[in-house]
Amino acid sequence: MIINALPKLKSTTSTLLAISLIMIFQLVCIDKSLAIQTNVNEVTDLFDKHIENKDALFDNLKAQNNNAINEINSKNGVNSIEGINQAEAKSAELKNIKETDLNNAGRGKRASEEYRFYDESELEPDYTKPGNSEHKLDSDEIIALTDKKMHEIGIDFMAKLKEEGFDCKTVKGSVVKEPVYYIETKKENQKNTEYDQIFCEEPRNTYNCNDTATLRCARRGKRWNSWQYREIDIGGYEIYHQANHLGYSIKWKRKRHGWHIVLDSARWRAYLSQRLNIPLEQIHEQIHFPAGARGVGGADNPVGERWRIVFDAYRFGYNYRDGYEVCEEWIEEWNERCYIK
Repeated sequence: MIINALPKLKSTTSTLLAISLIMIFQLVCIDKSLAIQTNVNEVTDLFDKHIENKDALFDNLKAQNNNAINEINSKNGVNSIEGINQAEAKSAELKNIKETDLNNAGRGKRASEEYRFYDESELEPDYTKPGNSEHKLDSDEIIALTDKKMHEIGIDFMAKLKEEGFDCKTVKGSVVKEPVYYIETKKENQKNTEYDQIFCEEPRNTYNCNDTATLRCARRGKRWNSWQYREIDIGGYEIYHQANHLGYSIKWKRKRHGWHIVLDSARWRAYLSQRLNIPLEQIHEQIHFPAGARGVGGADNPVGERWRIVFDAYRFGYNYRDGYEVCEEWIEEWNERCYIK
């Protein structure tokens, strides 16, 4: 039986060998047909010849790369960051702070002037106020009753639907599938294109470039000097005719009414700012008035109205300060212009 099987084994082996040779031949043919030559020009040293000081350029780039790596490894670049010393000190302080101290610090910061706008704008409701606490109780009650009522409505509605024969259940329906699209591609032999290299024999253009840096102020601020106490005497007639709304008449005796001034710092501060022609912030909010709201000097100056008389002058004391502008934020702008020589 073994002898009889040998011819069949040889025939099967020959068949497999022939099929393998045919497949290898087809793969080789397909690989050659798919191979496309993209450049028929000869590779030359043209690039190296037209780069001036190529070796020096590569050495410079390598030195810059090594310098950057050394800066990163040495961590010297971190020291140039603005405020790095304060950041390290603040980090050490936060690491060593206790939980109770941290809580107290947070409460103190919240109560500082910096975060006063939370209270002024009522961004955080103050439930210690009776009105706010009542509003919260009303809101909680409305939410609870609404949730309960919606739940009852939902149960009754589903029960009525089932009584009418509308019972929701899942039924297997038709399956909708998206269509599948196939794109047929057509293979064509690509023709190679030969290029004739043409180089300009004229020298290259040379440029003259100017770099300018402009430093300008983006946000200005104000710095103030110390307060200085000053006094000013304003004539009685000027007070009566130009600041009449800041005074009032008092009957001293028969046919003699004296003119006194209103002790209102805010309005007199605005009047002094306008009269002295200086900004309002240069005058302190507190104005010093004469004793008894009366003037100084004689009081025999009639104004021609119902026996009213004014003093020779009215003396006011106020604190004044000078200021000067500073730049809070600077912007640096670079501009480059190049001209052909």
